[in-house]
Amino acid sequence: MIGFRKRGPISYVDTHNKAVINYRRACKAFIWVGVVNFVGLLIGVIQFYIQKSNNVVPFYYCFGISDFLFNLLNKTVTMPIALFWVMVAVITISLSAGAAILGLFASQGKKVFLFTMVGVYFLDWIFVLLAFFVAGESTIGLMVNAGIHVVATFFIIMAVYQYYNVINIEKRFKNVPTVAETKEKQKQEESEEKKDGN
Repeated sequence: MIGFRKRGPISYVDTHNKAVINYRRACKAFIWVGVVNFVGLLIGVIQFYIQKSNNVVPFYYCFGISDFLFNLLNKTVTMPIALFWVMVAVITISLSAGAAILGLFASQGKKVFLFTMVGVYFLDWIFVLLAFFVAGESTIGLMVNAGIHVVATFFIIMAVYQYYNVINIEKRFKNVPTVAETKEKQKQEESEEKKDGN
């Protein structure tokens, strides 16, 4: 039949590799959360110090905890603006570096980092709500923050799913020989046939 290609048997290597690739991609989304968070800080600094804008675009939406802290500090604590930006930079860089480290090590299959990443970001959802109800974040800010968190949470859930998918594939194909093992067995059989023929 035209347009249909006969598929061979499902290979353990192909199935396993595909699941591992999907898992790593999902984990690396958390690295991007850290990168975007850091870029947001740079945009905020450029707007405030170079463009001399008082209406700085919020740069903390990747993490609810930074949204909560910055709004709370801005409304309750009087401090020099330079000190405020130093605090912003320390918190933002710490969160960005932490996210990148968690995403990097989780993508290498380290279970502790994967579930720390999951716990941290689900806890961060609480701060998204606290930023709105306690620290005075705007409705638009809440929507943007929640939207970013929905996307990041989707990838985190996919990472957990693919992690267990890899484990299940390894269990399912436990007794199935790999391609290398099959080839080695064929070579041994051929060499034995040649010996028997001689």
